Amino acid sequence: MCGSSGIGAETARVLALRGAHVIIGARNLEAANAVKQNILNSIPSARIDIIQIELSSLKSVRAFAEKFLAMNLPLNILINNAGHFLLTNLLLDKLKTTAEKTGIEGRIVNLSSVAHVGPYSEGIKFDKLNDKKAYNDMMAYGQSKLANILHSNELARRLKEEGVNVTANSVHPAVLRAFTFFLWKDIPQGAATTCYVALNPSLKGVSGKYFADSNLEKPSAKARDEALAKKLWDFSEELVKNSKEATGIRGPSGFGSASTAEQVTEGIDASGLTVIITGGSSGIGAETARVMALRGAHVIIGASNTEAANSVKQSILQSTPSARIDIIQLELSSQKSVRDFADKFLSMNAPLNVLINNAGVMYCPFKLSEDGIEMQFATNHVGHFLLTNLLLPKIKSTADKTGIEGRVVNLSSAAHLTTYRGGIRFNKISDKAAYNDKLAYGQSKLANILHANELARRLKEEGANVTANSVHPGLIKTNLGRHSTIFVAVLRATTCVLWKSIPQGAATTCYVALHPSMKGISGKYFADCNIEQTTANGRNESLARKLWEYCSETLFKRTQGQVNL
Repeated sequence: MCGSSGIGAETARVLALRGAHVIIGARNLEAANAVKQNILNSIPSARIDIIQIELSSLKSVRAFAEKFLAMNLPLNILINNAGHFLLTNLLLDKLKTTAEKTGIEGRIVNLSSVAHVGPYSEGIKFDKLNDKKAYNDMMAYGQSKLANILHSNELARRLKEEGVNVTANSVHPAVLRAFTFFLWKDIPQGAATTCYVALNPSLKGVSGKYFADSNLEKPSAKARDEALAKKLWDFSEELVKNSKEATGIRGPSGFGSASTAEQVTEGIDASGLTVIITGGSSGIGAETARVMALRGAHVIIGASNTEAANSVKQSILQSTPSARIDIIQLELSSQKSVRDFADKFLSMNAPLNVLINNAGVMYCPFKLSEDGIEMQFATNHVGHFLLTNLLLPKIKSTADKTGIEGRVVNLSSAAHLTTYRGGIRFNKISDKAAYNDKLAYGQSKLANILHANELARRLKEEGANVTANSVHPGLIKTNLGRHSTIFVAVLRATTCVLWKSIPQGAATTCYVALHPSMKGISGKYFADCNIEQTTANGRNESLARKLWEYCSETLFKRTQGQVNL
C-alpha cells in the first residue's frame, strides 16, 4: 500500500496495530520512514518495510514489484491507495498463490472517490487521454477515479471466472471538504472503509463492489458499464505492454528485456548442434552467430553479402578460436538463390538442429523481386517459407537420429500489430498502387508469425520432434531501417528508453533456439524471452492456413511445383 501520509498512513497504522506485516510503497522515503517511526513508537512490535515507488513511472512500479517479490514474502492484501493497474497485475500471481497455500482469501482494494460521477462525457477519453487542449483537471480526476472502479470490477469478473480465492473491490474513503464541509471526515474516519473492506470477515466472498462509509453503495452508470470496464482493461494492458521493454523486468522465464544473448545461454552446451542463421552478416544475426559459436554450435551463416559475413566470421574466430563457422551465399528475395543455398548445405551432409530465419528488410521503397513479388514480403516471408520447407526433412531426420529436438525460429516483430486491413492482402501483395512501406513491413512480420504457427500445427499433427516459434527481438539500432531514415530517427527520439543493445536484441532468439526450458513448446510468440500474446490476426488459424496454401500453391508453381511438408 502507499502510506506516507493521510489516510494511507492511518491505514498502515491500523493494519500494523492488528498484527499485519505492512509494506509501504512511497515516493517520499523520508516521509514514509517518519510514518514508520511514529507507528513503532505506539506499536513497538509492528512489522513495517518501506520500498520506494513512483506510481507515475511504470519503470518504478516494476522495480517495486521486483523488490517485493525478491523478499519471498506471502501477499494477502493489496491496497491501491493511489491508482495502480500495472502493480496489481505484477503482484496478482503472488496474491493467488498465497491464497491457495494458506486458504485465506486474498483481497485487492482500490481507493476511488465520489468524484467518479464527474468525468468526461464519454467516461474515459481513450483517444484523447493525453490531449492538453481537451484537458479539464476536475474531469480528469473524475476519469481516474472512474477507472479505479472499472478496474476493480473487471478484475473481480476475471478472478471469479478463474475460480481463484481473491476478491477485488473499490472504496470511497471520504467526501471532499471543499464541497461539503459538514460531511468532512477526520483521517481515522477516512481510513475506515479501506480497513473494513481489507480485513472484515463479513466481506468474505464479496467482490466487484463499491463501498462508502463501510457499506455497499451504487456507483454511477458508467462505473457499472461492463463493456467500458473491459475496454479500459484492454487499453491499459496495451499501454503497459508498450512500456515493458523500458523496464528490464524479468518474466516467468527468469529473463527480461535487459537480458543479453550470453546471459540467456549461460551454461548451455551446444557443441553437438548445427545451426543455420540467415542474415548473420550484421546486427543481431551476427550476434546470434557469435553466441551460438561461443556455446559450441557449428554455425552456418546464410548471407547476401559474403564479404561482410566473412568479417563476422573472423571477428568470432578472434574471440572464440575453436568456433566452427561456414558461410553460404543467400539472397532471400530470390527463390533460385534460396534453392541454391539449400542444395549447397545439403551437399555438406551435415546434421541440422536449429534453423533461425533472421534475415529481413524494412520499410523499402516499392520494388518487385526477380520472382515478381513485393520485396519485403519476398525477403521476409516467402524466402524463409521456401527455405524452411526445403530444409525441414533434414531437421526432422536429425531429430530422429539424435533424439534432440529440432527447432525453427522465425524473427517477427511488434510491427505485426500494424498491417493492412485483414492482415494479409492476398490479392494485392505486389500491387504498387496500394503500397505502404510501413504496412507492408507489418504484413511480412505478421506472415512470419502465421508461418511459425501453421508449421507448428503441422509438425505436431505429424508427431515430429521439431518445434516452431516466432520472436520479437525488440527495438534495436541496426541498419535495418536504412530505407526510412527520417521515420526511424523520429521513432528513436520518441521511444529512446525502449531501444535495446544488439546483445539484448539477440537474447530472445538465442533463448528460444537453445534454452532447455523451451523443450516441447511450439507455435508461440516470444518477446523479452517470455511468451507474449500476438494480435488477433496473429492467432488466426484459418489465416495461417490460407497463407501457407497461398505460398505453397501459388508462389512456387512456376519453379519446381508445390513445396509441401
